[in-house]
Order: sequence, then structure tokens, then C-alpha cells
Amino acid sequence: MPISRRYFIKSSSALVASSLFPFGNVTAATAKLSADDITQDEAIKQTAEHTLVFASPYHTSDASFVPHLHIEFKRNIQSLSQGKIYVDIHEQGEMGIGTDLMAAVSRGQVDAALISVANLSRALPLLDILNIPFWAGNNQAFLNLISSPYWQQNVIEKIAKQGKLAILYHYITGARTLSTTKLANTVIKTPTDLKNMVLRVPASKVLKHFYAMTSAHIVEVNWANVASMARLGKFQVLDPGIIGLYAGPNNLRDEIATITQLNTVPDTWVNVVSQKWLNTLPQTLRLAVNDAAEKTFLSQLSNVSHIESNCEQEFIKRGCTVFKPDQPTIALWQDQFGHHRHEWRDIKKSLLGSSNEFSRLLDATKTPSKHSLT
Repeated sequence: MPISRRYFIKSSSALVASSLFPFGNVTAATAKLSADDITQDEAIKQTAEHTLVFASPYHTSDASFVPHLHIEFKRNIQSLSQGKIYVDIHEQGEMGIGTDLMAAVSRGQVDAALISVANLSRALPLLDILNIPFWAGNNQAFLNLISSPYWQQNVIEKIAKQGKLAILYHYITGARTLSTTKLANTVIKTPTDLKNMVLRVPASKVLKHFYAMTSAHIVEVNWANVASMARLGKFQVLDPGIIGLYAGPNNLRDEIATITQLNTVPDTWVNVVSQKWLNTLPQTLRLAVNDAAEKTFLSQLSNVSHIESNCEQEFIKRGCTVFKPDQPTIALWQDQFGHHRHEWRDIKKSLLGSSNEFSRLLDATKTPSKHSLT
């Protein structure tokens, strides 16, 4: 797909900057690059044998607040394929947001995309297992899980065998919260604080089940419409992680008054790719894509905590209350809604086949990964 000259200069400049400086130190907005650098990326575009159209809801220049990995992904794909694959980035929701972006992938308008697990769960229900609360919400526990052989064999490979989509890598973006809008402006501390509150839920059957267990009234709102619906008072509570709240579309950050960090479930995203596009590649280039995905995944590990902290500090500067419950308070939530509850038995069985499978995934969260967050 063609891209504008203005976008091309911005994307190309950021690409070259990322190869010259460590991740996080340079953005597309600050780099000053020569015409030769831009010409080099244009040459790859013109001579590449394949083009990967990659779409994201986020702006490339927001890398200090959003671990979208646009530039890392583009750089690694083009480098490891020796210029045979050109990555055409469509950012800031240009190709859709949330379920609309998922539809664009399904229709073949987009080859790969950054999509949240919640918005992907209808197409890939197996991933919805992550939305059972209080087992994988901690960043290190989540990293242990997704880098475990059991997760790779029993989730990622099963998804790939369906022949429609493949997961290239997971993003680590922190846990979901329970946050309130400025019109509500009430700190959610205990489960009783949700009584008579309207809570926005994403497109996840498991999250709907979770919040239906509370005393809140739940309403599904498309991610693209969350900010406008918050301004209209259509709901009072929402659950994205602190990064999602800050980076959400239409200046969602301006509508947030309080944030309660409960570490319920990972508010994770994935880079999902069409298998139809993958099947156009020779085996050597498929391997290059996999290697590039692994390299991109690893590049985020040293920056996750920094990005979360940046978002938290920005909310505090805006006058937002950030509440971090003590362990007894978290235990109260876990007791009422945690993965051990009988209410989750049927969901575990429907998604995994048996509760024993869930126990093995739970064990994987407790088994140290070869990777760690710094």
C-alpha cells in the first residue's frame, strides 16, 4: 500500500535513528537525519521482494510511553531478511483500532498488527485464558508463562495450526486496573466500591464473566469509543492498564481521575500475522520473520518498567490519584474473584479442555524464565 511522503520521512528517520542509538533515547520527533538515510530505506522499499503491511493503534513517536516496538520490528525484519521484506507501518489507528483492526487483518487489508488480547479473543478464544484474574497479572509471572515451553506448545502452536493467524510475539504492558473517570472521581479500593457503578468491558467473554461476578453494571464499549463515552458519562469505571489508559485513543488520558493497580490480569497485546501472508514467503524468509520477532520481543524487556513509570508519573502530574492496595486488600479481591473459584471451572474446561491444563499453565508462571525484566 502506498504511504504519504510525510509519513515515509518520519518512519524512515525513526528507523535509522534506532539503529544508531539505544532504544528509548531517540524518537522520530527528535532525530535529525540526512537525505541519504531516507534514500536507503526507500531503496529497500523499491527492491524488496515482499511487503509486510503492519498496523498499530499507536504513534511511533510515543515510544517513551508505549512499548509498541514499531521501529524495532521494522528494523529487525528488514535486516534479518537482508532487505527482501519491507515493513510498511501504518500507525495511529490509520487501519483501525481494536475489533475494527482485527477485522482489517481478517479481510486481508493488513498483514500484521498490534492488537490487545481482549480484542483478539473472539478470533482466538484460547488467548482469553489470560483474562482469568489473579494468576498471570504480574509482569514477571506473565513473562515466565509466555516464554515457557508449555505455553508455546499448547497455546501458540495450537493457534498456528488453525491456519489463519500466528502470534509473532507478546508485548508486556503491565496489568489491568480498575480506574474511574473524572465524572465519577471515586477510588475503587474494595469490591463493594463497585456497587451501582457502570463498568466498561472490552470484547472478552472471560473479562465479562469476571466483572459480572462483581456488583457493577457492565457495558461493552468499543475501544475506539471509550474516551467519548467517558465524556458523556456512559460509564464510570474502566479496566485498561496504566499504559493503555495513557495511550488510549482520542486523549483518553484526559478523562481519568483515579487508577487502582490491582494486578488482576495482564493487559497484554500481541503482534499477530496473517498465515496467508506468511505462506507467500519461502522457508528461509519465514525463519527470518520468526528470528526478527524473537529479537523484537527481547528488546522490550529492559524498558517495560521505565515506560510504566513514565505513564504513572504523567498521570500524577495531571492530578490523578494512583492507588496501590496493600496485600490484605488484594487478598480480599483474590478471595472473591481469583482463579481458584468454582465459577471459573467451566471456562477453564471450555478453553483448555480440562482444569489440569490450567494448573500446568499456572505452574509455568512460577517457573523462572531464562529471561528477566530489568
